[in-house]
Amino acid sequence: MPKILAALYLLLMVAAGWRLFTMPWARGWKVGAAVALIIPIPMLFLVPALMQPDRPFADLLRAIGVALMLGGGVSLLGGAAGAWLKARRA
Repeated sequence: MPKILAALYLLLMVAAGWRLFTMPWARGWKVGAAVALIIPIPMLFLVPALMQPDRPFADLLRAIGVALMLGGGVSLLGGAAGAWLKARRA
């Protein structure tokens, strides 16, 4: 089940990156929206690990949170790159 949720999160970030690229917003608004989309889910893992670093598995929670944040960012950029390539072809 956790693997499915992580895959779903990454697929949603690809779709969000695609959609953000096609929006007629200014670049600053797009970057702000991207950050607001990427940050919440990894913070569910990072905040408990950073608030109580001496607890068991805090390092594992921290690693999962950082990996989700990086993976979400890369997936969002991948969606934006896909939309950019499609727009360039058309």
